[in-house]
Amino acid sequence: MIDNKNSISKYIPNFVTLLSLTCGFTSIRFSFYEDWKIAVYLILLASVFDFFDGWFARKLKEGSNFGAELDSLSDFVSFGVAPSVLIFLWSTNTLSSIGWAATLFFVICAALRLARFTADIYITNKPIDDNEYFVGIPSPAAAGIVLVPLFLYFEFNLVEFNNKYLNLFLVLLVGFLMISKIPTLSLKKININKKFNTWFILIMVIVFILMISKIWLTLSCLLILYIFSIFYTIFKNRSSIK
Repeated sequence: MIDNKNSISKYIPNFVTLLSLTCGFTSIRFSFYEDWKIAVYLILLASVFDFFDGWFARKLKEGSNFGAELDSLSDFVSFGVAPSVLIFLWSTNTLSSIGWAATLFFVICAALRLARFTADIYITNKPIDDNEYFVGIPSPAAAGIVLVPLFLYFEFNLVEFNNKYLNLFLVLLVGFLMISKIPTLSLKKININKKFNTWFILIMVIVFILMISKIWLTLSCLLILYIFSIFYTIFKNRSSIK
């Protein structure tokens, strides 16, 4: 009976990864239907599954090279291809070939970053992001940042956020930041001092309430705060940046 449980548990992280992949790929379908909110919700759901596949792998001690490869492929679709297609169809397609080239650049950068991450597992047997900081912007965060104008469009219903030049610039900038060696904040490595636990829980409750009442504005603010955190990590690690 124990052996059966163990044989099942090793599939759980990969199953959750496949759920993330399913959400990401289905998001592309709804982007073609111009159902922008469903497409975004699916990318957000993919990010939730992406968090839990790693969580299950660590808790069940079922991490594997196969799982790492599958996770990278899933991330490529869900946070590389899906948001690129969404932004292209929503905004930058009006720039024709230039808009498509920017979309392609973002997808290529996502592929390169994920390939770098996976290759490092085989070289050092330790992920490049298994440190205090990520190297470059991780693909889920990158997907979120390029979708901020769309979040704000949902919140305020202002066509000004659907600015093709703004979105073109954002896609190119975030694509570059993904493959850069700029240190970025890793939430997994943040340790909360015990004396601040109450405050941390209170903040999490407030964020949760805001997510329910004002999801698009809250997500936008959190991602903008994340962008500002990059300046902090660059300053803190300026001596190691070449």
